[in-house]
Amino acid sequence: MSFRFLDLPPEIRDQIYHDILSCDAARCPPDDDDKPGSYKFDLGILRASRQIHRESRKAFEDNIFIKITTPWPESIEHISSEGRVPIIATGPPAEDFRLFHLWAWIDAPGIPHRNNVYSMIICLHDLPAFTRMWRFSNLNHEGLNPHLRLKLTLQDPHVPERKLPKSLQNLLLRPFGDVKDLHSFQVEGARVLPSVEEVLKKDQATPEPSPEECLETATALKDAGNKCLLVEDYQAALQHYTDAFAAIHITISGRKRYIHADGYYGRDVLSGTYQGQRSDYVRLILRIKLVANFIHTYIKLRDWDEARFWGRRSVITFRSSMTGETSDDLGGAGDSWAWVIEASKMGFPARAEMGKIFHRTATAARELGYNREAANLAQAAEVYLPEDERVKAMAASYDDGYRWRSNVR
Repeated sequence: MSFRFLDLPPEIRDQIYHDILSCDAARCPPDDDDKPGSYKFDLGILRASRQIHRESRKAFEDNIFIKITTPWPESIEHISSEGRVPIIATGPPAEDFRLFHLWAWIDAPGIPHRNNVYSMIICLHDLPAFTRMWRFSNLNHEGLNPHLRLKLTLQDPHVPERKLPKSLQNLLLRPFGDVKDLHSFQVEGARVLPSVEEVLKKDQATPEPSPEECLETATALKDAGNKCLLVEDYQAALQHYTDAFAAIHITISGRKRYIHADGYYGRDVLSGTYQGQRSDYVRLILRIKLVANFIHTYIKLRDWDEARFWGRRSVITFRSSMTGETSDDLGGAGDSWAWVIEASKMGFPARAEMGKIFHRTATAARELGYNREAANLAQAAEVYLPEDERVKAMAASYDDGYRWRSNVR
């Protein structure tokens, strides 16, 4: 028995069109978490027949697209790689694209540039990632935004004079509240609602928390997480620690941790708990303490794999900073661990917390059967926590065949 697609009820056909042509359906996850992902729209259905073209075109046009234009070609690569923002189209296809609901035009008045312009198309879903990337760039490079001009143009791409619903105007405009201290800024087109524009400009006028405020907030969240840990509310503890990272501009996505706005912390702390210390130094110590607490919480949850993963990540990063080695192998012996001794002689900050990371990672590795790795990490922990009886007992539990400290001075 033959089947005719057009015999299906219209509402089912509409659902199929949306399942094929929506941004959610076209979104392709990245092969690597450090990459932005991509979109692949299957537009072949538009060529199936005139009726199907007419019906399915509406499903595609229901997507909300944003067009971003700048005079700098390198900005596209920066948005994609640094911001991990998936870009649907660039070049002539983006220049010619007209089915957008928002056009963001960015330039720098008074700064010479080429006459060419460069556009990209993104989905509404990815707009917050774009404005967040812009926010971090401005924090990292002091004085960036005062040189930039932004013009936002709203439109209904199907009926140009029709007002966009308030909910959609909010979704399109509110993310730009993260973009502050611009040389100039304006919103136009599609009967922008004064109430939406007022809230947007209020967000833009709200200053960024100072480094002092960020460090104090992160410390308070860390302490709140520690209290949750004590009463065995482990998920709440993990959330507090995640929020503490975010307070100092470090975001976590799955098993990736992204550090932003380093330049924002390149000065002394002027007030508060850490007055007189370097902001970047305090931030580093907080990072180490938070990682140690993350690992401790996963151990309490008996999630040995996550505990080992986050611990190994920190140990490998620490080793790389000392030796330049990028291997993920922690099972070597002998001189390959001499860097632990050398680092301990340099007065490494947060020494005790680093010792806890070694010890807790060793605990997770042992539970998972990585005995050589556990032995190496336990001995490293003993270097940093020489008076801790639990650490000493764990290091001593391995026979001479697993020991490297006796051979490294």
